[in-house]
Amino acid sequence: MQQSVDDELIKIQPKGVITIPKKFREALRISDNNIIRMKREKGKITIEPVRTLPYPVRSYTDEEIREFLELDKAETLSLKKQKLLK
Repeated sequence: MQQSVDDELIKIQPKGVITIPKKFREALRISDNNIIRMKREKGKITIEPVRTLPYPVRSYTDEEIREFLELDKAETLSLKKQKLLK
């Protein structure tokens, strides 16, 4: 699948401010207060939308992850003994 290439010249405003053209914002579904990621790589700047979740995501501690993995291992062994899992 080939992507179309759009090209547009944009003037950099004072303090480095740029305006992303409307057709780009619409195509990428970028609107006010959205978050974008900007990367500098091999002499080019890439801007891409960042999709955020509309709800908070819980972080787990290393200890909680270890406990989960131990529980998962024990349950896997139990299911294998019952021949419910290969």
